[in-house]
Amino acid sequence: MPTNSRLLDLINALNLNPRSFAVECGYNQATTFYSIIKRNAKPSASTLNKICKRFPQVNREWLLTGQGSMFNTPTASSDDLTITAKQVIDHISRLIPDLSLVEKFAQELSEIKNLKLQINQLKKESAEIHEKITSIEFLEALKLIKEKKKEKNGNGNGNGIH
Repeated sequence: MPTNSRLLDLINALNLNPRSFAVECGYNQATTFYSIIKRNAKPSASTLNKICKRFPQVNREWLLTGQGSMFNTPTASSDDLTITAKQVIDHISRLIPDLSLVEKFAQELSEIKNLKLQINQLKKESAEIHEKITSIEFLEALKLIKEKKKEKNGNGNGNGIH
């Protein structure tokens, strides 16, 4: 099997396309991989290094010569995660935002909610004060009306009798 077929098989086995494979390997464009695929060019040592560094489960010898299997046999390690699981975790952790930023945002959101509660409380108190002032103004207006009435009646008792 030629190198280009092995590379395509690898890309497919990883559920990628040449563009996403190139990005995963650290390239901005897929030109290198399209050259290998379309022209059956041999990958450079640098390209092989990038592939095997990003996908350590890939058997370098198989990719270069076709000997052996596509993927290395996982070796037992001190931790329980397989190489593939580590790659998944690494990939996901790049997608997860910085938790300190999330915590800071949550704290600021909580502070905003508290400020809204305080503003609503102040609005309520302001409305109550306004209502009391309006009542006081009304009572004062009534007093003035009574006083004017007394003055008008001239006897000062406000009962309207002369």
